[in-house]
Formats: sequence, structure tokens, C-alpha cells
Amino acid sequence: MMKLLTLIVILIMHNNSLANQQISNLITPMSYFINHVKQLNDLQRNLDKYKKASILGTSGTGKTQLARTYAYENRDKYNIIWFIDCNLDSNKEFVKLAKYINQETNANLSEDAEISKKEVMNYLSHQNQWLLVLDNLKINENRKIQDLIDWEHNGNIVFCSQDSEALPHVIEITSFNQKDSVTLAGNLLDSADKNDITFLSQAFSGYPILIVQGAQLLNKIKGLNKEEYKKKIYQSADKIKLNITLAIQELKPSAVKLLAKIALINNQQFSKQLLRQITDDISSIEDDIYQLSKFMLIVNVKTNEDNPIFEMHDIIAQKVVEINGDKNNQIYLEDIITKFISFIPKGVVKSYVFREEETVRENLEIITKNAQKYNINIYILMELNLQLIIQYVNTLDLYNSRILVDWFNINNEERKFKIRSMDNNVKAVYARFLGMIGWYHRRCSDYTKAAEYYNKEIEVYNDVKGFEASKCNAYFGSPSINVESLNHRNPCSIKESCIAFSI
Repeated sequence: MMKLLTLIVILIMHNNSLANQQISNLITPMSYFINHVKQLNDLQRNLDKYKKASILGTSGTGKTQLARTYAYENRDKYNIIWFIDCNLDSNKEFVKLAKYINQETNANLSEDAEISKKEVMNYLSHQNQWLLVLDNLKINENRKIQDLIDWEHNGNIVFCSQDSEALPHVIEITSFNQKDSVTLAGNLLDSADKNDITFLSQAFSGYPILIVQGAQLLNKIKGLNKEEYKKKIYQSADKIKLNITLAIQELKPSAVKLLAKIALINNQQFSKQLLRQITDDISSIEDDIYQLSKFMLIVNVKTNEDNPIFEMHDIIAQKVVEINGDKNNQIYLEDIITKFISFIPKGVVKSYVFREEETVRENLEIITKNAQKYNINIYILMELNLQLIIQYVNTLDLYNSRILVDWFNINNEERKFKIRSMDNNVKAVYARFLGMIGWYHRRCSDYTKAAEYYNKEIEVYNDVKGFEASKCNAYFGSPSINVESLNHRNPCSIKESCIAFSI
């Protein structure tokens, strides 16, 4: 009898332990998110019946907050709650989930970006207490997650999109009704002025993000001519851009610049530590963050005394870059990258730890996308990519390495790199990039290709002054390739040969 009781206690303790080990990146929904009771009920009904549900609405209507609210209110039902940002590479997003699953369950899922997604999906197919939210899908983007839409499983998936195409079991987010809008405005305004409440609820057509911003402007701008503000809003074709413009006019110059940079590094999460690296004035960072938070341009989503995490709504990021214009965005991006490069630790281990810091990988991905969009100086981007490929190759991250190898080769073939017009420092970066591509092929046991790039590296270095250590590595790399090629008698698959060589 005593043995049986002991066994029961052990089982209870084990189950409680599993329950406490929830894998989640859930962010608590905004306190101002109210109502949408019908949509929440519809979401619950669709998930219960179909295991899938889709939230449809334009930017700023509250899709993400609805998904967060559902997840928060039902968090005790799930062992896994994971939000995937569809602005980013979904393969890399699944790697993050795989890492957390491995840490908590010892599932031994692959953390290789090429196969991690497939292994995570296979793992989840044998579970039932999990929720995935595919967030931030834009117009014409649903097809890129078609495999997840078609996936048969026993868990729950929510798709948040601006486009209904191909989505299952759609729930449309409508504007707040008059009653909800009045309630939200009343909750946000410091004063209970009925005229202000009526204005916010009517002028902003029930869009919560607009009501929030309008309330903050009325609350925070001292001496604001309310009647003039209301007149401008009623006449404006782009109310949110007008609100942001008015808020920017109240910011100090350093906060304005920081806002512009935030819109270009990530329209979701970013850390205070990263802001410290890209700001022009480190002494004003605390005040700048306060000013941006005061007008709800950024929101603190994860409190941490040393390194809090913030987010910026995608519609705010979009309007900020529109206000700045392409030329200024280009200048800000070049400055961001230059500052970022100077902060990347040069040691392999330290750099790996740096890239693993919360939000950094995602920020880098957005920076790279925007760098191409705004056509920044390709040599500045090349220097950033050089620092990244050095770390990717040295840590056997072949997925990300291959992306940068392809980037370099495409730009080289299109003659965007003009060696004759490069200064000495840029030429050295170009040569070293060639050498890293050689090292990438060497890791993959393609010694012929590796030797080809090493020879190209040496050829460029012959016209470079200084950089003796880098030159020495290049001259050593080419002959050592021949030795490795002779010793490599039993080639295996690329992945296996790379791992074997690294050992």
C-alpha cells in the first residue's frame, strides 16, 4: 500500500513538473485591449472544432492583441504557446522553438535551419496541448506558410493576416463599435472630458491604436490647441501619420533619431542594449526611451532591470519610414550598420553569444532586408555580412552561411563590386569575404571550389597594403587545401563531412 501511495505521489509530482515547464514566448496583451468578446468566442469555437483559426484585419485593428488575449486567457490549457513572426525567415523561427523544446524535454530536435521546421512539426504532430500563432502576415503572403495551413495535427494554430486568401476558418476583426470606443477612450484619457471622449470615439472610427495615440497626445502635449488638433484630424486622409508627426514635434532631436532607427531595425521586438549600440547619444538613452514610450510609439513588453525588451507596432514603423523618406532611411541604416559592426565581438565564442542575445538575430534580419530595400552603400553592407559569415562558418551554421555566399556571388556576377574603384580598406574586406567563401566550401569538403576562392583572395590581396595577418592566413589556406583534399578519402554528405572536418 505504501509503495502504491509513493508511486501516485511521484506521478503527481511529475505531472505538475511538466505543467510548470511551459514553453512560451507569449507577451501579455495590452491593458487597454477591451471587448472583442464575440471574436474571442469565435476563435475558441473554431479551434475546438477545426484545430485552426484565422484572424483577418487591416493593420492597427488588433489582430495580434486578440491572439495574445486568447493565449493569455487559455494559457493553462497548453504546454507550448509560441508566436512566430512572419516578417522573418520561418525556418529560423522554428529553430528557436526547437531549442526551447530541447531545453525543456530533451527531445533532441535538429537545430539546423534546413530541417528544424520539419522535425518540430513532426514532434508536435504527436502532441495535443500546444498553440502556434503565425503573426504579421501581409497581403499576398499567406502562401508562404501553405505547409502550415495544410498541416493535419491535434494542436491549435492561429493565423493573423491582412489577407483572407487560402486561410481556414476566418474571423474578421471589425472596428470597435461606438460603445467600445467610448469605453477605451474614457479609460485612457487623464481627464473625463466628454467632448474629448466623443472626439476620439468618432474621429478614429473605432481603431484602437488610433484612439490610444490620440489619447496620449491629448494627455501629454501641454498647451495643445484641442480644437485645432481635432480639425486637423477630421481633415486628414492619414490620421495615424498625423498623430505620429505631432508626437515627433514634441520629441528631443536625439529621440527623433532613435525613433527613426527603431523603425528600421525591427517593427516588433528590440532590446535596450541594442538601442544603446545604435544611438547617437548614449547619455540621453534613458530620457529618449521615456519620451518614445510616453507617446506609445514604443511599448515595454518584457521588463528586465538590465535589458528590457520593447516593441513597435508595424503600422507605426511603416509611417515613421514614410515620414523620413528613402534618403534619410538610407543614411540612418548606414549609420546603424557602421555602429553595429563596431560592437560585434571579434572572438568566435563571444560573437556567438552576442548573436544569441534576445532579439539580435531578428534585428539583423530586418536590417539586412531594409538595407537592400533602401539601396544602402553595398560596401557597408558587405562589411556587416563579412562579420556575420565569419561567425556562421566558424560555428558550422551552413544555412546562414549559404545565404551570404549567394548574396556575395549574385552581387559579384552583377558587377556591383567594382574592385578598381575600391579604396584599400574596402578591397581588404572584399578579399577576406572571398577567403570566407573558400572556408565555407572547405567546411563542406568541396576543395576544388575552396581553392578557387582562396586563389581569388590572394590575387586581390596582392594589391592591398597592410593587413599582413589576413594575408598570411590567405597564403596559408591555399596550399593546406591540397593536403586536406588528398587526405579526404571517404567523402560523405555535405553536412556530415562538415561536421567531421570541424572535429
